Amino acid sequence: MGESPQLADSDRERIQRELIELFAEKLNINVPSETTDLFESGILDSQKFVELLLHIEDHFKAPIGVEDFETENFQCVGNIASVILRHKNASMSAGVGGWTASQT
Repeated sequence: MGESPQLADSDRERIQRELIELFAEKLNINVPSETTDLFESGILDSQKFVELLLHIEDHFKAPIGVEDFETENFQCVGNIASVILRHKNASMSAGVGGWTASQT
């Protein structure tokens, strides 16, 4: 039922890399690392946040619900990857197949 910790780490790392690429390619923003505070650094403002949500949903096929709209969930790339993985695991548990991190 559950993924091995190593597989989950691999998925998380891949999602983090893809998120950093998404910031660069779609939002023209350089994110220095997966731990950079996106709000305090000025990388994310309200407009960029909405754009980011749309790109995440499109790229990862992971709808982000209102319940996830916590600043902490989007504070850094690592936290965003956790939200995406949580949605992936929930859809897998519900029997919704076909999700992969790489959609590019």
